[in-house]
Amino acid sequence: MIRTKVSREKSPNIEARLQDANASMLDSVGAFLEKEMTHKIDIGLRPALLPSTIESKGSSKPLFDTGELYDQISHEASGDTVEIGVIGSRASIAKHHEFGAPRAHIPERSFIRSTVSEKRRGIGRVAEESFR
Repeated sequence: MIRTKVSREKSPNIEARLQDANASMLDSVGAFLEKEMTHKIDIGLRPALLPSTIESKGSSKPLFDTGELYDQISHEASGDTVEIGVIGSRASIAKHHEFGAPRAHIPERSFIRSTVSEKRRGIGRVAEESFR
């Protein structure tokens, strides 16, 4: 085995480089998940809307009326964390669909948690590729 030791004294810029690489990786993961969440809305979420809801909104597409909620799907990377979701005025509406709101007769239509769960391998791939 061949080893080497990297210390702050020998490489004073190492921390800055690692922080830059980490920030780039988190931004890449955030952008990937944003794209996947919007794609999930584009192809349609289940359960389907009720006929009365389709009639009143003029569309059969859950989570898409004016496009405002869709446009607010974003990510923010800070430190060693990236937050992905609906960031803006439509966050409360997104929450009702993400978790369901039984009193309002809104079933769960997860697009945030389910995307993260379904795309775990993709997240790992994006993270690895960002370091190449």
